[in-house]
Amino acid sequence: MTPRCAAALAAALVLGACKDPAIPGRLGVNPFADTVIIAADTTVTLFHWPATRLPVRFWADPRSNMRFLVERAVAVWQYQFLYGELRGVVVSDSTAADILVRWRDSVPPDVPPDTIPAPNSCGGITTFDYDSSGLALVGPVHVSLTVLTGGSPASPGQLQDCMRRVSIHELGHALGLLRHSQFDGDIMFGSPIANYPSVYDRRTVETLYHAQPTVQPPPP
Repeated sequence: MTPRCAAALAAALVLGACKDPAIPGRLGVNPFADTVIIAADTTVTLFHWPATRLPVRFWADPRSNMRFLVERAVAVWQYQFLYGELRGVVVSDSTAADILVRWRDSVPPDVPPDTIPAPNSCGGITTFDYDSSGLALVGPVHVSLTVLTGGSPASPGQLQDCMRRVSIHELGHALGLLRHSQFDGDIMFGSPIANYPSVYDRRTVETLYHAQPTVQPPPP
């Protein structure tokens, strides 16, 4: 389900829509800020959940194993921080959540993952709804996971393996990593093939959570 924007301004990060070439060798961190045009001016959008809003509250679609995927992805991102800069919890009430994670269309069965690769078998979308200024969110972040059709069909186990990667990737967006990495060894690569965040994903999210945000979170 595509969330309704409270303003005409919305940012959608679509897995697989951009697939940048891998470039060998790099230093530092990956880009994480985005840009948006407001009243003909280009503004940098930099967002992360502040310490005053921890733990970040996630709601998971109750069907199939979505709760497991969300809890696993939250734990993976928490592990990237040295000093507890991020904490998350899954809540049962969707109206009390900061981030809503849903199946977009069909629901894959809950089966053990099959690690034989099945490229482009699943994907995700993360959407932020901004106010008219573009400097504050007006509601929860929406994440949806989807089973992709076309090409060689994936087995249920291959879909589950894909969903494990994609759930980490999309929650990375929801936590503030607004940009895709150009490197296929990173979980934030446009079409992730890595199973977990790389050292560069870790450096990037740590840097993000010590940067001054330009976008405020939605009301509690």
